[in-house]
Amino acid sequence: MKTVSLFKHVNSSLNPYRWMISIVVAVLISGLFAAISLSSRLETDKKMAEALSPYLATLVESSDRPEILRVLQSIAETTHSKAILVQDGVVLASSGDLSELDRPFKKPKVKFQLWNMDFSEHEIMTSANIKNDASIHIISPLLPSLQNTFGVFVAVFIVSILISVFSSRQMRKAIKKALLPMDQLQAEIKGMLEGDSSESRPISIRELEEIRATVNSTKVALENAKDRLAEIKAKKLSTESYKRLIHDLHNPVAALRQMAKISSDVTVDNEARDEASESIHILADQVLNQVTSAKKNLEDEPISLREMNLVDCVKESISQMRSINRDKDITTNFEFSDLNIPHDPALLKRAIINLLENGVEAAKSQVRVSISKTDSNAIIRICDDGSGMDETKVPIYFQGRGKSGKANRQAFGLSSTNHIVQSHGGKMIYKRSDLGGSSFEIRLGVV
Repeated sequence: MKTVSLFKHVNSSLNPYRWMISIVVAVLISGLFAAISLSSRLETDKKMAEALSPYLATLVESSDRPEILRVLQSIAETTHSKAILVQDGVVLASSGDLSELDRPFKKPKVKFQLWNMDFSEHEIMTSANIKNDASIHIISPLLPSLQNTFGVFVAVFIVSILISVFSSRQMRKAIKKALLPMDQLQAEIKGMLEGDSSESRPISIRELEEIRATVNSTKVALENAKDRLAEIKAKKLSTESYKRLIHDLHNPVAALRQMAKISSDVTVDNEARDEASESIHILADQVLNQVTSAKKNLEDEPISLREMNLVDCVKESISQMRSINRDKDITTNFEFSDLNIPHDPALLKRAIINLLENGVEAAKSQVRVSISKTDSNAIIRICDDGSGMDETKVPIYFQGRGKSGKANRQAFGLSSTNHIVQSHGGKMIYKRSDLGGSSFEIRLGVV
């Protein structure tokens, strides 16, 4: 579905009403001005007739027909109409044909009356009394008056529409200005979602400010809830780490118990008892090493697992390793630039750096780091072109019972890395690398 901005939605919703009102108002105003124009035109004729009435009354009493004819002719030329003076129903003088004189006056057939004027099919007649038995009639053609009135109507209508267009543009600006608080609210919410720490400004509209405050408080509540969930998940994984420690200790402790039983059993031959006694010391060292490693690992429990970009964590680990060792080439192959996985960045970076250190130490010339994803896992793969490890000894190193190749001491690196990965609910897998050396995979569950 196509979406539009709030401004466009409001503007398009108001457009029909705005233009309908503009047109109706323009028609009414134009009609009013046209009516005023027509009324003024006809009122001029009537006022002229009334103004000349006293003079014409004098001329009628003196029977000065030539002067009457001259006055009527002057009226006709001024008003572009026909002037007729009637006395006792007979035409006394006319600005038209002289053959009309002394004949009965035939009044045009009236269609309707308006403003005390008679409207026929083609003419408008304005009348004024001169004296009791005489009156003057000014007859104007209807069409020119209507044309003039229509011209006024059209001119006023066009001006009204132009004013409406200008008003519409001003209204658009007013709507946009009125919606600025909405834009501010949108920017505030976007900043909250993107983690913008800049100080927010109060919104001048009370309802929008309440929405902003509600969104802000909801965001804080959700972040607190996520923190609590992350802490709960971390504690759950820590509990599972203790369970795995107990499980891993079960076999060597059971073997130690069995050797102790054999060494003290008088029914067993001396050679078997001597061999069992020697094994007790070896098994005890393994159990002690494993417990020491587990104790060290359990000190590094994640505080909380927040959903963050895993790629950034890997890049920071590689950058730190490159700053320490520049002799070996560390190449990368990332399928994603953003891969949000719940993890503790500090702990996971420590695990990745442990693997990178082992890879750089074992590699001949190259270490490769890649990130990929399946439906259920995000996979960090660290490969080298060294000689690789004996796969049968990998579980021993994962449990913390292996010996360091650099010195005669216990090797904690892989055990710590394995513990950190497991405390994230993940799994570490060893394979032979296609480069010829070791390949360690860190598999973390995808949300």
